[in-house]
Amino acid sequence: MMNEREQVDAVAESMSITVRTAARRAGVDVYIVRHCVEVGLMEEDLTERDLVELRRVRRLMTLGINLPGVEVILRMRRRIQELQTELARLERLNRS
Repeated sequence: MMNEREQVDAVAESMSITVRTAARRAGVDVYIVRHCVEVGLMEEDLTERDLVELRRVRRLMTLGINLPGVEVILRMRRRIQELQTELARLERLNRS
């Protein structure tokens, strides 16, 4: 059962944010948000989790990485996370 804080977090996570609001809150241009949606880095119904990704996009672009490069980095990062999750699952199975 979720405590009150977890419930509030779950509701906030599921609330949709407009492209314009997401761009403003993440500190990026609207075209960057639209690009991320178009290439499948995030869904059209943006959430707080997407804002975290958009801030990551902003930081990478500040380092001089162009949008296609950012896309590659984010996809690789997600794949690494998936593999780490799978590895942890397999390690748990091996221990039992």
